[in-house]
Amino acid sequence: MTSAEHQKMLNSLAITLESQGITITHIDIAEMPEYFDEKYRSLPKPKERDGQTPDLEGMKGALRHLGEVKTYIKDDPNINAQLKAFTGREMNGKDIPLHIAVPKELKKELEKKLYKLGLYEKCKKGSIRIWS
Repeated sequence: MTSAEHQKMLNSLAITLESQGITITHIDIAEMPEYFDEKYRSLPKPKERDGQTPDLEGMKGALRHLGEVKTYIKDDPNINAQLKAFTGREMNGKDIPLHIAVPKELKKELEKKLYKLGLYEKCKKGSIRIWS
């Protein structure tokens, strides 16, 4: 079940990414449009990738960007599969960036999770960006 906190963070992530020049093309409002700016409410849901669906998709130039919001890390049964599905993608010879929004208190926990999955190097390279 998607929470109000999750949806508010997703709307904020979309606004932040747009301020970075990324055009939001898909977003999962999950039947909760009241938490989203009007311009996002009619966008389609993101496409499934390797059995997982990101919370949002956007484009900057010719490069797709994916976004995911996590309100908890430890008890999330999907997080490993999602991180693997969303970080192993390329477009035009470049890694597709993954933007992950988490509450400030979960940033270190997410970093540990990425390290355990062997994905922390992608944070250093900038293809995974954590927003808190």
